Amino acid sequence: MKTYFHVDRRQGFTAGQHSQLSKLDLSHAQDLGQHLDILCPNGVSAHGNQYLNSDVKSGKGEAAIELIWEYVRRAHFPERPSRLTSTFAWQSLEEAKAFRLDSGLTDANIWQIEAAEGFVANMALLNIGTSVLRASQFAHAYWAGEVGPQIKGLKARCWEVLLTGPITVVGEA
Repeated sequence: MKTYFHVDRRQGFTAGQHSQLSKLDLSHAQDLGQHLDILCPNGVSAHGNQYLNSDVKSGKGEAAIELIWEYVRRAHFPERPSRLTSTFAWQSLEEAKAFRLDSGLTDANIWQIEAAEGFVANMALLNIGTSVLRASQFAHAYWAGEVGPQIKGLKARCWEVLLTGPITVVGEA
């Protein structure tokens, strides 16, 4: 197992916890339940739950980003883990602290977690505030694990780790 650091913006972690995927209760919309079983047959992470239940046009387009990136992954990088079933982490405590500060998440705890090695991608590429062609380029570079194009106004790199499988919350960092 490797050690990572998770910024707990949802305040859902506790020491000693083992994370797991969950099934959404879609009994009120069986057609959506069947569709979700196709997309994520083993369930979703807290991240997946949040964005699958968001309006596509809400916020800064985060839900749309998740949908677009998922379909690019499925079409071109099926060996990569889905963001909808992943827990996100940082490789170092310093990176986690910088993310917490940059995101204005000053009340979020940072947890030390253990998991198998994850997929590392440039979070700065999660951006659709551009042309459709450029957004597609960003999505492909993200899933390829590349830095991506150097565009004025775009942060150069911010390496997040997508973790799947068993995750153990060791304690607060």
